[in-house]
Amino acid sequence: MNKYKCISLYYFSGTGNTLVIAKETKVFFEGKGYSVTLEEMHTNFNGEPDESSLIGLIFPVAIQSTFPTVWTFVENMPEGKGQAVFMIDTMDAFSGGIVGPMKKLLVKKGYNCIGACELKMATSMQTTAQKVDQGLKKFDSALIMLDVFLSQLEQGKTHWRRIPFFSDMMRSVSKKRKIWSDMSRKLEVNHDQCIKCSLCLKHCPVDAISYKEDKITIDHELCIACMRCINYCPKNAFRLNGKQLIQKKTVKVDELKMFRP
Repeated sequence: MNKYKCISLYYFSGTGNTLVIAKETKVFFEGKGYSVTLEEMHTNFNGEPDESSLIGLIFPVAIQSTFPTVWTFVENMPEGKGQAVFMIDTMDAFSGGIVGPMKKLLVKKGYNCIGACELKMATSMQTTAQKVDQGLKKFDSALIMLDVFLSQLEQGKTHWRRIPFFSDMMRSVSKKRKIWSDMSRKLEVNHDQCIKCSLCLKHCPVDAISYKEDKITIDHELCIACMRCINYCPKNAFRLNGKQLIQKKTVKVDELKMFRP
């Protein structure tokens, strides 16, 4: 990797797991002497392809693929002209519809896909103390696996494999807006607990939360069910399928939405 002058990392994080991984990735490469930038994924990719730099895409798995926000960002990336890129995703258990389809899209755009890594981490929908305990154990293992992957990446020993039929089929499910809206409709607000602090409105990554008739309202046609509102509400006033979750605050909420349009 000595041919790369700098490394540009782009991330999306719902509730914080992925942001932690992105920061750890930045620290790793800075420790190796590279110049590293870390930016949140938003609508447009900043800059033009440069073979002297390496791109890293870091994001969570959702509905066995990833959030529309991530796909929109990658789809808006310019033609790659052979620029190298790697990806890291974080997930609770299983993906299936992301590694292959993401490589397919990037190769079509002219990028050189040099490595992919999937890390199991805590779910953003913790319902039991057992889930919390499992998440803590996964976190420690994920950091070890990340270090191994990044070390291999620097040595040029990583791979980005693709299983066409199965992964493309899984991706086709997540492409439809309906599945995200259906997931969003499982979210609801307990207005008796809500103190109208506007924290959820401020930090929603897709601006799907607003006030309507002086009550917090979720626009299910915009919402991507990232679970940020559920996990960071100071009064735990959000519900999923009528259940109150055990909140998971991996990072401070102010760190999650770095980009302001």
